[in-house]
Amino acid sequence: MTNSKDFDFSVLMPLFFKEKPEYIEESLKSLYNQTLKPTEIILVQEGVLNEEQNNILNYWIKAFGDEVIRVVDSKEVKGLAPCLNLGLHASRCNYIARFDSDDICFPDRFEKQIEFLKNNNDVVILGGQIEEFDEKMEVSMGIRRVPVKYREILSFAKWRCPFNHQTVFYKRDVAIALGGYPIMKVYEDYSFWGLFLVNGHKAANLPDVLVKARTGEGLITRRSGMNFLKGELTGIKFLYKIKFLSTLRYYTLVISRIVVRSLPTGALRKIYTLLRKRQDASLG
Repeated sequence: MTNSKDFDFSVLMPLFFKEKPEYIEESLKSLYNQTLKPTEIILVQEGVLNEEQNNILNYWIKAFGDEVIRVVDSKEVKGLAPCLNLGLHASRCNYIARFDSDDICFPDRFEKQIEFLKNNNDVVILGGQIEEFDEKMEVSMGIRRVPVKYREILSFAKWRCPFNHQTVFYKRDVAIALGGYPIMKVYEDYSFWGLFLVNGHKAANLPDVLVKARTGEGLITRRSGMNFLKGELTGIKFLYKIKFLSTLRYYTLVISRIVVRSLPTGALRKIYTLLRKRQDASLG
């Protein structure tokens, strides 16, 4: 592994106590196998880990060496957004690379992104593409493509989240100045990116697939029902309040989300597949 001596960056990864040990193992292994090693890895632990999880964590702490992995205990802090904010403030580097404890990075992810950032100093947020898989990471369910250029990202973001969160690099000082992750249950990433974009910060996505994302068939089920809808509407309202969305766009999104989330799971799956095909056609 090559160390990032001339470009320090932190990996920010939440670690929930219910995460499957084998997923933690695979995600940390993918970080270890990077062609460019992170300066530090901030694991924000929510809840008490079991023996198997701790054994895996201790193994990789030793493997990385030099105190690369830092575990931040969330203690009484609960929820994804508050935990991400803990990690954001705990980081010692000005570039943050987001990652999830159940996904797998391609070995050259960081090398590609850092090369881009070195050549594009004005870019504050940089993401990339993901390939979605079943829970066993055996069957590909397709690539979630997001726009590459800044203007395309701005336009896309008025309708849907323009970044795959587990691929994103962003500047820590800007994130803190914007107030960090908004506290909400569903749209914390989308709302966070909205803060960057509405304040004029430049963004980009690489055309490369950087991460294998573990989504599985349960993705559609998790995105249905009243609880998800309430969280979604809270996020849309936040984007409207910060003036990222116009009044017309706000009400259009609210109505469309209410209609879509009221549909049965089978219909939602068909809509998701159709949107993915249209997205691939327009961005590919």
